[in-house]
Amino acid sequence: MANVQIERRAAAALLALGLGLGLWGIRWGLPSRERAARVLPPGLASDSAFQRELADNWSKLHEDLGANLMVNPKSFGTFAGVVDVPAGWTVPPKELLNSARSFLVRSGHEDEQSILLALSRMRPHRLQLRPHLFTYGALHIYSVGAALAAGAAVGLVPLKGSILFYLEDPARMASLYMAGRLLTVAAYVLGALLLLRLGRKVGTEAGVLGAAIYLMTPAAVVQAHVLKNHTFWTVFALWTLWRSMLVLETGRRRDYAAAGAAAGLATASFLGAWPACLVVAAAGALRLLGLHAPQGRPCRPAPELVGLAVAGAWAAGAFLVVSPYWVLDYPEAMAEMKVLSGFGGLHPSHVGVFLANALRRGVTEPVLILMLGGAAFALARGRREPALLLCALAFLIGLFAMATVGGVVSTRQVRYFTGWVAVGGLLAGRLLAEFRAMKGAAGRFGTAAAAVILLGLLAQGLAYAGNFAAGAGERSTHLQAGAWIDANVPAGETLGLLRYPQPSNSPYFRWNRLALRFLDPKAVAAIPEKAWPKWLALTIPDYDDRPLLGDALSRYELAASFPRACFIPWIEIDPTSTTANPQIEIYRKRAMR
Repeated sequence: MANVQIERRAAAALLALGLGLGLWGIRWGLPSRERAARVLPPGLASDSAFQRELADNWSKLHEDLGANLMVNPKSFGTFAGVVDVPAGWTVPPKELLNSARSFLVRSGHEDEQSILLALSRMRPHRLQLRPHLFTYGALHIYSVGAALAAGAAVGLVPLKGSILFYLEDPARMASLYMAGRLLTVAAYVLGALLLLRLGRKVGTEAGVLGAAIYLMTPAAVVQAHVLKNHTFWTVFALWTLWRSMLVLETGRRRDYAAAGAAAGLATASFLGAWPACLVVAAAGALRLLGLHAPQGRPCRPAPELVGLAVAGAWAAGAFLVVSPYWVLDYPEAMAEMKVLSGFGGLHPSHVGVFLANALRRGVTEPVLILMLGGAAFALARGRREPALLLCALAFLIGLFAMATVGGVVSTRQVRYFTGWVAVGGLLAGRLLAEFRAMKGAAGRFGTAAAAVILLGLLAQGLAYAGNFAAGAGERSTHLQAGAWIDANVPAGETLGLLRYPQPSNSPYFRWNRLALRFLDPKAVAAIPEKAWPKWLALTIPDYDDRPLLGDALSRYELAASFPRACFIPWIEIDPTSTTANPQIEIYRKRAMR
């Protein structure tokens, strides 16, 4: 009874913590007419003829690109060399049409529109449900669609099949992003509550602490603010772990089936969640080795192998039930996988690189040490605590699967590990609980250390959520840098940018006041000295183009800098973690000597 009371109180506290961190700044980067008005000539964003032109251009663009943008190389192209756009225009030239539309309908994260685009191509009343987007996970896409339908049913989300409807009032598009982001927050909180339930198997205090650690890690806070599937697949990964613990205890076929189904749904939520299937296999392997109970003996192979076959069949079945287009659109799916294979491969060294770089920054150093220490503790406990041992194996399976992911220096890659961050939080929570349970001075020191670590992690979570909140208001670096350009760069002068403007990668300044020169950062050596403009604006979202410029940047001096919001003075937002409220720098060309 005492544990039930603890769970209930903990669930209420975790709900408050998750909603507080997840909802603070949730409106960051949403489209609005006011945002578009900062970059376009006065009144143009509201002009019906211009809106029609943008809609027609959008239709022609997507006719050219096809249903699946991932398989068309044109989707990844921008420009080459140097592109000039003179000042003084009243209607954006063709080079800026896509940028102008993006300020009316896109959010501050360039990937968020992919989910809405996939949904826009469906016609449920005609049973046309093909997502034409495979790696994102059909279960998540359909769930976002259900959230939009629910919002429409209560009058909060306007749904129309025409992009013109949203160009006329960008607030309508903002409501679509908000519905999807609220689903993300719901999954973020549900993941914490599942960790609390897992605590029934590995210790109530471990569940409480593990759930709190997960909610407060910067990696989870970042994902909670984005319309993407990473907190969503985390729920199914944790459900897989729970059902696999039941497999460990009973070996019943129905438990194998349920665990397999959960793993299949995790993979149907995000293709990168495939290690969840190995968690079920790990539970079966522990039974075969006799590590499923303190005094257990190896189980007979035949029933366990049958159970694993049943789990595999249910995993495949659950995946295909919600993702039938892997079969119906098999050639298209394989074409997309071929494109994505260029971003991955098998690189065993990436595991260590990921630990030392992305994961260390994504969960903070003290928590990473606790996670690894908790995994070592669980392995040492061995057969005495089979459920805890399975948690360690799940964490390690997810960790070694990062050998298939590229770019693991960047903190944004922790999104592929979100479910295993949650499991790592449980291991860290158990280790903290062990420290606290020590007798005498050691226990008091453990309690004090746990309090310091958790308060420090809470500060990190608040800092990251605060950066999103700043990006949603007047502390937005996009707004501040744009206002500086409008006030300090004389009309008609040339401003250089390395990418066509998007809400995520550009200051919000009046485009037609200045001559814009777009410079291909990958072809710096071929750009002659005279082509470098007097002014240069560089935005650093979750990538940094400055190293590509090399010595060319030495031709400039820093005129103004707008760093990310510093909600807590001693905590800096990792520059590769999020596109929200990025650092923006304005450079002026040095005088010739």
